[in-house]
Amino acid sequence: MSKVQQKATILIVDDVLDNIRILIEILKDEYAVIPATSGEDALEKLTLMDIDLVLLDIMMGEMDGYDTCRAIRATPEIAAVPIIFISSLSEELDNAQGFVVGGDDYISKPFQPSFVKARIKHQLTLVKVINELEELVLQGNDCNPLTRLPGRNTTRSLLEKLVREPSTMAIICVNLDNFKPFNDKYGYHAGDKILQFTAAILKNVTTTLESKRSFLAHFEGDEFVMLMPADSLERVADNIILRFDEGIGQFYHRDDRTRGYIVSTNRCGEMKKHPLMTIKLAAIELFGKQFAHYLTLLDTCLALREQNAEQAGSSFAAYKEDHQLQKI
Repeated sequence: MSKVQQKATILIVDDVLDNIRILIEILKDEYAVIPATSGEDALEKLTLMDIDLVLLDIMMGEMDGYDTCRAIRATPEIAAVPIIFISSLSEELDNAQGFVVGGDDYISKPFQPSFVKARIKHQLTLVKVINELEELVLQGNDCNPLTRLPGRNTTRSLLEKLVREPSTMAIICVNLDNFKPFNDKYGYHAGDKILQFTAAILKNVTTTLESKRSFLAHFEGDEFVMLMPADSLERVADNIILRFDEGIGQFYHRDDRTRGYIVSTNRCGEMKKHPLMTIKLAAIELFGKQFAHYLTLLDTCLALREQNAEQAGSSFAAYKEDHQLQKI
């Protein structure tokens, strides 16, 4: 196979030829580059050709970048392709809309060659890593037998690769508060039902994300790890908490559910009240951060989770770019 054939193929979608020429000049040494001058042209080429990533201008003619992105995500055979929006400085206020419709990242005009290349490299690397991990799970090398989700080893491999460079993604560590007292009273079989219930919620939320760059794993016990675009954090967290809080009561006996707590006896014979189970989410945005090791990332998430545990009820805490803890 020739060197050219081994290059990843980038589709540039822009109705301004000068912008296409500039991007071709930036990328031609490292990638095979295909131009398209409209959304319709892009959809046709995506269907007919093997495209690895799309650079998509927002402001185009009849079919703008947002509509084009929606059409791509709605077409199963091409829906997984990474999409990086192209915006001008004056359009940056609308960048959030790009994530809502399914974009994975954005670059701004005027183009900075090093930044353009870095964003493309990151998206292609992320796709490669997730594909490799999904293949491992399919082979049964690391799959939780209860939830059928990737396990600890797969999570470790993913995080080891992600911490090496800044990213537009975020990690959410999920755990259940008061899971052990429930297990002690109702038994491990009932506890397994809780874990399956939680996994089903997380799976559903992950699959409804417009972006295809998401990942979910059952780390261990009552702990789960999610990877998703940072822009989706609050929306996803609200959805998870709402669904969990609405459904968790069904697993308790009526008396416990009515009281709002269960009573257990510790080893000293002392009676103790435990509130009904809640879900805790602790998130770290990876953008602009570089962790020396994936364990550093997990330790940071654990510390954030412990702070979040002080808040009553189901809750979400995010460590934002400005290093401020935000609780929701």
